[in-house]
Amino acid sequence: MDASFEKTIKVNAKDLKILSQRSDMQGWVQAFGHLGAIALNTWFLALSWGSAWSVVFFITQGILINCLYAGVHELSHNSVFKNKSTNEKFGRLFCFILLMGRDQDKFEHYQHHRHTQDVDLDAEIVGGKPFTLFTYVLYFLGVTYWPGRVKEVILLTLGKTHNWPHLSAVQFVTVHKEARLMMAGYALIAILSFLFESTLALSYWLLPMLCTKWFHNLQNIVEHTAMPHEQDILVNTRTIRANVLMRRLLWNMPYHTAHHTYPMVPFHRLPELHEKVVESLDGRQPPTVTHLGFQGHMLRKLWKEGTSTYTGQDISAY
Repeated sequence: MDASFEKTIKVNAKDLKILSQRSDMQGWVQAFGHLGAIALNTWFLALSWGSAWSVVFFITQGILINCLYAGVHELSHNSVFKNKSTNEKFGRLFCFILLMGRDQDKFEHYQHHRHTQDVDLDAEIVGGKPFTLFTYVLYFLGVTYWPGRVKEVILLTLGKTHNWPHLSAVQFVTVHKEARLMMAGYALIAILSFLFESTLALSYWLLPMLCTKWFHNLQNIVEHTAMPHEQDILVNTRTIRANVLMRRLLWNMPYHTAHHTYPMVPFHRLPELHEKVVESLDGRQPPTVTHLGFQGHMLRKLWKEGTSTYTGQDISAY
């Protein structure tokens, strides 16, 4: 993390050392709790299929699956479990479910932390076009997100380059191999589904996931969108005010300012780190919004102004 970030927010080195300790127990509880919730909801969805309740469980299924990305994020930091290999295995499983490469996401996310909100170097926004109200709504709902996600996997499978300045030649070989293995896995699922005339993959995985990207975007879009590119986490990152259920479901990622300040701190210690951040700011909260409050703000902004870029000067709390 750049030194300029640390000038604004300081946490005592002793406290930081304690907060940075990983816990396998916390990791297993969170990971199996999330996967267990998906398994239980799958059972409820199967039992209720065709009834009005199936709509509820269908939406819940998609929400639970999409929120696995919060786990992917933490696993990419290798902070969920003490053992790197365990983080790796869970990360690959979660990424496969979400149609994304673990290595690709890890390389991309490293650049995001290093160059937050830099439109030329932050790999998570490189190539992003200004939003209009229409394109923003389409992206928020996942209508344009998923084609882009699938296109990325296909291009990497074919070994074709895209707008990925964050990948070195060696890294590109790695993600190319990863994409081919993923595509082979998806092809196997498709073949088995065809041979057994099964719609399980569609009904309990793909369709719920594709239809509910909007829920994860309540978190994902809020973290940085319309924040400026400045070497200060208090200017380029938001904290999101959320209830305990949302925080648990999102692996404490609403404490996003704290996470960007000290990424090595595991998800289960982020509430404590957030308190340390507030303490270092003499009791001031970092830029803080609510999930729905931000969406209302963005929609009004786009309705009034017509367009909005990924970066800007909008750091107000609402």
